[in-house]
Amino acid sequence: MKAFASLFLLATTALWSGCTPSSSQQTIPEEPVTTIRLFEGDNPDPSLVRYKDTYYMVHSSFIYTPGLVVYKSTDLINWTPCSVALPEYAGDIWAPDICVHNDRFYIYFPTRDEKGKTNMVVWTDNPEGEWSQPVNLHVGGIDPEHVAGPDGKRYLLLSAGDLHPLSEDGCSIIGKPEIIYKGWEIPEEWDIESFSLEGLNVKKIGDYYYLLAAEGGTAGPPTGHMIVQARSKDIKGPWENAPANPLLRTESPQEKWWSQGHGSFIDTPDGKLYLLFHGYEKGYLTLGRQTLMREVEVGEDGWIHLKDGQISLPQPPVVKERGIKDYIWQTTQERLADRFTITDDAIIIKGKGNSPQEGSPLLLRAGDHSYEVEACIELNNEKASAGFVTYYDKNMHFGLGFKPGQLLRYRRGAVHRHQPKCNIEMKDGVCKLWVKLRYTEHIVNGWYSEDGKTWHKYPWGFDMQGYHHNTLGGFLSVRPGIYVGGEGEAKITNFVYRAL
Repeated sequence: MKAFASLFLLATTALWSGCTPSSSQQTIPEEPVTTIRLFEGDNPDPSLVRYKDTYYMVHSSFIYTPGLVVYKSTDLINWTPCSVALPEYAGDIWAPDICVHNDRFYIYFPTRDEKGKTNMVVWTDNPEGEWSQPVNLHVGGIDPEHVAGPDGKRYLLLSAGDLHPLSEDGCSIIGKPEIIYKGWEIPEEWDIESFSLEGLNVKKIGDYYYLLAAEGGTAGPPTGHMIVQARSKDIKGPWENAPANPLLRTESPQEKWWSQGHGSFIDTPDGKLYLLFHGYEKGYLTLGRQTLMREVEVGEDGWIHLKDGQISLPQPPVVKERGIKDYIWQTTQERLADRFTITDDAIIIKGKGNSPQEGSPLLLRAGDHSYEVEACIELNNEKASAGFVTYYDKNMHFGLGFKPGQLLRYRRGAVHRHQPKCNIEMKDGVCKLWVKLRYTEHIVNGWYSEDGKTWHKYPWGFDMQGYHHNTLGGFLSVRPGIYVGGEGEAKITNFVYRAL
């Protein structure tokens, strides 16, 4: 956990702007902001818990390591990472559930590796410190949800509606499950991916337990994924589906947010109620599923409804430029400590393989439609290579780099070479080059420079607009990163990410 402190620090400065037209001007009133984006970029399957006056959130981490990054907030708008529950790769991590029971924090999560699928749990008494080693619950299924009854008994509710009794410490299954919920019937004329009952979430509000479920498939048609609700006065049911289901759904491909689903409720100390969920941004599925929020309320009919009008929270701050210390750096399926050393002003990466197919890049999460990354890269070995990549997975990526005497293009596991227009040879044991990669509305181009002032354009570009789950699978996103191959190391300094 000592290495964690040097990984990231997020900026939290809010920006507001506006203008007042003259009385003689005819204006069109702005639509109220009902949905806000809490986390930009790929942050799917959000799970949130409030403990006293502080909120804690986790997301699916899939193939990225460290996994299950825990964020905290006191206002639901400004979030900072406070711990990592899985510092080492523990399989492909799907939708987790963070909860508190008797002042102890737990994260239940499904994982998949070459040995198969299972569900695990980690726990801690301090969510901003170290977490336990994962405990295998030896049960299949996905999207676990911790549920506690009024008698204190604990259960694990999985996506098929199966409720499993848990031990008092919450770390083992102690009996056979029972099916308590089978979902809401989707009208057959709707465009969906599949029925796919998943993402069950239960919260007690007043006299009722309210259950939210995701249906319709997590991707596929933009109108597929949805959030339905049911209620019961007993955890084990019977559950009554809401007469106005679904609670939330993308009704038209013309909407900004597609495939809205995987919902959960969170309340505030002053009694407000919000719906947390994820969705794809129209035209930017490459960014992955982003964390969104809407305000809800209990109606006179006893059901939860989306609140009309402006949400009573401000838009989260937007940061246009970031450096090394402002990011959560991750690998794919590699232990961060094995090859990567990260400080506030430099990154050192040991080479692995000959292309991004053979060694994970060091990745960050981007949420902008257009951006550029720039850095000075120094190689300490004539057999080393390095550069920037835009990376979906080990087979689907594009990047631009160099080795002594040559420019490099990384594409789908292959490496192509070209002669540079400036000198990039070894000198005093170091080969140094400034590299800039620009991602503009899915189009990737790059530049290189001896001094960071005079730039030459790489002779290649690429279109990445089809790099998303609907075409490639994997539930991933396009992320910029730094790849180092061959022998020796690369030192990266003067790194900057700019939103364009």
